[in-house]
Amino acid sequence: MHAAGASPPLVTPEVPPLIAMGTLSPMRIFVSLVVLLIFLLVAFFSPRNAPTKRKVPPKGTNTVVLAGPMGAGKTALFYKLLYNQHPMTHTSMEENEALIESKWTTASNDESVEKGAKEAQLGSEKLQRPFHLVDSPGHPRLRTRSLAKFLPTTDRVVFVVDAVNGTSGMNVRETGEHLHVILSLLSGLSNLIHREPPPLLILLAKSDLVSGKSASLTLDRARQSLAREMERRRVASHTSSNRAGARLEGLDAIPTSPTSKSILQSILGLFGPGTAPPPLELEVAGVGLPSDEAEVLSIDAFNFEGEFTWKKLDVPVEWAMASVKEGKAAPGSGSTSGLDSLLEWIER
Repeated sequence: MHAAGASPPLVTPEVPPLIAMGTLSPMRIFVSLVVLLIFLLVAFFSPRNAPTKRKVPPKGTNTVVLAGPMGAGKTALFYKLLYNQHPMTHTSMEENEALIESKWTTASNDESVEKGAKEAQLGSEKLQRPFHLVDSPGHPRLRTRSLAKFLPTTDRVVFVVDAVNGTSGMNVRETGEHLHVILSLLSGLSNLIHREPPPLLILLAKSDLVSGKSASLTLDRARQSLAREMERRRVASHTSSNRAGARLEGLDAIPTSPTSKSILQSILGLFGPGTAPPPLELEVAGVGLPSDEAEVLSIDAFNFEGEFTWKKLDVPVEWAMASVKEGKAAPGSGSTSGLDSLLEWIER
């Protein structure tokens, strides 16, 4: 009984423990700690995936790099040279590499010719000098790091451009930006190795889609269009205080500073070899090129006076057209396989 007007005492409900105290014996606690310690040791000292190493081509083999914007036709050219096929492709997220030892040829079938058919027999011819072919990604977030990795040991660079859309409208901005990156890297490479950089071929791919135009007319228009874009970028880079006027108009490059690492990666980096972050410059064959796009574009690729012309570049530049479709080169190009001009330039 409670006195009148007095409040009843508060009753605190008793909550049963989730784990009975009797089950937490010293032995169970010790075993749990040992299991946890073993797990941490395995996590810290187990071998982690090292950065993918580039393939080393056979000694005496030239390396040819295919570069260019997304959708220009680099991967289609790669598979055509390797397998004589041009399957449907998508944007490459990493490099494709192969050793090209033969070129594909077609020999007319006499019986088919007699019957009036246009069939041909597929064959191959050994190259006098096989070459190591690299298809580099064209994505703005991947291109600079890939090129910085391969250009120091590259013998020839093929800049692939869509012959139909790559040098017109807004697409010429993207094409010019990618070409500016390549010219800057080659200029920086020339300063590091103190010799002439590898030659550059600007290749207009998909020439079979250029209807009603001769090869010479298509090439002339492409030269003029890209020259105007490069002049615009030259003026922008020289009028800005730190040459940042030639800013990225696509996506930003992947940051390569140590701050981009996760906290966990930083902690794991304290344990064992092979966990250090990649350097800011990619060291290949003793030559380090910057892999940050903003830093690359700060290199003066237009180190000359006056308006831009192709002859003023330190890099020797040539032009050609190509097609992955058999016998579908541009009118007036004189090519039968669509890749003759490319292979002739590579084999020089």
